[in-house]
Amino acid sequence: KKTKMIKGARALVAIFSLATSAQATLSDDEKTFISIPDSENAKTNLKYITSEPHVAGTEGDLKMAKYVYDQFLEAGLTDVSFWNLTVGLNYPINNPSLTMVNPDNQEIIFQASLSEDVLVEDSTSDTVWRNMTFNGYAPSGDVQAPVVYANYGTPEDFDYLEANGIDVNGKVVIMRYGECFRGLKAMNGEARGAIGTIIYSDPGDDGYGVGDVYPDGPWRPDSSVQRGSAQFNSLCSGDPYRADPRYTSSSEASSTQTMCSYDSEDLVPSNPVLPISYGDAQPILAMLGGPAAPASFIGGLTNLTYTLGPSTHELHLVTEHESVTTPIWNIVANIEGSLDEEDDQPILMGNHRDAWVFGAADPNSGTAALLEVARGFGALLAQGWKPRRSIQLLSWSGEEYGLLGSTGYGELMADSLKRASVYLNTDVTTSGDSLYVSASPALGTLWESVLTDLSMQKGNPTGKEEEEEDV
Repeated sequence: KKTKMIKGARALVAIFSLATSAQATLSDDEKTFISIPDSENAKTNLKYITSEPHVAGTEGDLKMAKYVYDQFLEAGLTDVSFWNLTVGLNYPINNPSLTMVNPDNQEIIFQASLSEDVLVEDSTSDTVWRNMTFNGYAPSGDVQAPVVYANYGTPEDFDYLEANGIDVNGKVVIMRYGECFRGLKAMNGEARGAIGTIIYSDPGDDGYGVGDVYPDGPWRPDSSVQRGSAQFNSLCSGDPYRADPRYTSSSEASSTQTMCSYDSEDLVPSNPVLPISYGDAQPILAMLGGPAAPASFIGGLTNLTYTLGPSTHELHLVTEHESVTTPIWNIVANIEGSLDEEDDQPILMGNHRDAWVFGAADPNSGTAALLEVARGFGALLAQGWKPRRSIQLLSWSGEEYGLLGSTGYGELMADSLKRASVYLNTDVTTSGDSLYVSASPALGTLWESVLTDLSMQKGNPTGKEEEEEDV
């Protein structure tokens, strides 16, 4: 039985077939294309790409970029290249520290472990990154202050605190993941005067409150930490420093200010931000005191009364990061179409490759699918086939920090991309057993055609029984 990953890969292959053909019946070339994805090949690729950490800009990231490059060539694509981008990144250089202390004598009341458990069932759980949790673009810092609980950290949550006399100014704010991007949580807190941000995954959203936790189920266990970027992405994505020399060396010199209408320092936190587990968050929340939290602020932690604070004890937060300017590595595979340049409307398909650690579902289930698509094109090219529209297959780096690789490519290659007709993103093609699709509304009918086509291949004209199983 084909794996769900390959069913996802075939869905992507089918999208390309239907997007480049006006015929409802598949041609011989399209049938060949659809037949290529192989579950064992995808499994092999995914296993290799997730065999070691590959955070953006690290040796592991370069190693996996070279692997994707080689796989594109092995698939039969001939125009494959590295498209490097110089960016500003940060990495932790020492383990963070988080303690609750008595402000009168600095006695430590509670010390967070800030370490993810090593699981006997999972050899990948033992990595240096389990003790080096951090948020991308969060600065180094050493702050100590009372703590306030701000729910999800939305503007409405902070408005509630203000309306009820809870002053965030000069405090450390603890918030749970969900409802808005983590960078916005830090931005919203800083706008109210917070001097530090703690973000945790509440089990009511991602943990035992919604199902069995890993390794017995898919949900987050009590020591697990959600990593991610703290960049203010809603203001402007991409490298907040626009560090690549091409931004300033072109005839139309540009900078973060000209590209984003913001200065670099406006796009990243100015105070320390730290993600923690709900195992570490519970003792902190239990010591807040203050008025009871409203129903909308109450999560899924058991044996806890959610309150707003501020706490009598103070939270001491220490983070130490280094900022670096480094290349990241995009891989670009071009398949030239038969249309003249002025008529060509290229089709782009891509996925990021970098991950905060191993990146199995996010993103590299999508990379495995993308490589199967490449093999499909390679098989057709070997038969002398040529598409009408040009096609680009793209493997990005730096996405986890804030869409760095793809944004830089889009900005610096804008002239050549102006006629592109569609971009198909394959991030997280396979996770769980349900189909979720996010796309422009105009692609809705295309997805219906894909589902019908996949069902027809299995001898089920209605698709009613196969739809959920196949993709």
